[in-house]
Amino acid sequence: MPKTIDRETVKEMIDRGDDFHLVETLMSKEYEKWHLPGAINIHFNKIGKEARERFDPEDTIVVYCHDEQCRASPIAAEKLEKMGYTEVYDFEGGKAAWEEAGYPTES
Repeated sequence: MPKTIDRETVKEMIDRGDDFHLVETLMSKEYEKWHLPGAINIHFNKIGKEARERFDPEDTIVVYCHDEQCRASPIAAEKLEKMGYTEVYDFEGGKAAWEEAGYPTES
């Protein structure tokens, strides 16, 4: 079961400049509309191949999607854990929680 993380913790990590990967797991058109600051886009169906090319097993990775009902980020987090990544977090609230808080976005 993937670990979860809340929006305040993600915001603090971004603000501090922590060394972690923030990954939006939605389709590229959703990412291009707007995304969390510093996020990269890897669709959850491609997370396995992309992770091997981009991340080390001990890297901290935070994945997110639309909201708590969206299954893309939990699926991605589970795949990453099965691949041996140990510091994987699912930001369950995703874009909806981020927007609700009025936090900055990028497009």
